[in-house]
Amino acid sequence: MNLTNNHTLYIGRIGLMIASLIFAGCQDTQTAKNLAIIDTSEQSQQTADNNSHNADDLLNKTKQSSSESDDTTNKLITTDDGKLRLNWAVIDSKTVQVDADNFQYPFGVDSQPVLNYANNFNITAKQAQYAMMLSMASPEALGKIIDQLGGNYLGHTFQDGANPALIIQTTPAIVAEKHDYVIADSFAQGLVLPIEIVNKN
Repeated sequence: MNLTNNHTLYIGRIGLMIASLIFAGCQDTQTAKNLAIIDTSEQSQQTADNNSHNADDLLNKTKQSSSESDDTTNKLITTDDGKLRLNWAVIDSKTVQVDADNFQYPFGVDSQPVLNYANNFNITAKQAQYAMMLSMASPEALGKIIDQLGGNYLGHTFQDGANPALIIQTTPAIVAEKHDYVIADSFAQGLVLPIEIVNKN
């Protein structure tokens, strides 16, 4: 009887020890996980702080750059007679001009849209191909010019046909002139877009 009780007590103690070890192991594992979470959180916060500092630096640099560029960009040139002229030095893309005849157009000279355009304006298919290309690429220059003109911009049209050109209508305060803009976008890179600034009352 005593042997049985002692055996039962012994088994119970072993069970208690095993349970304690398992509990301790779980606690250690949980503690390790908690420490890892804390460590990761600290690293994340440190990284966030570093990134925020970098973002602040970038923002400050951008503001500084914008402030510095405001003196030269988007400002019209005042002529001797008091009129305003577009600052083409700022607008121009600085892209190298290419030969329009040897340009690799994305649509064939014998494609139906090109032939339809040529028939509509009574020009050659080659002329039509060039005019269509300039028409599609003209927004690049238009956006820059409108930014600079501000309230002096009144409207624009694209002149189709044998002599394609971007026609921009302005107030009489702007000097009327013609200018050749070389397109920078890869779609029509190097092609020359004729621009005409005309006054409108």
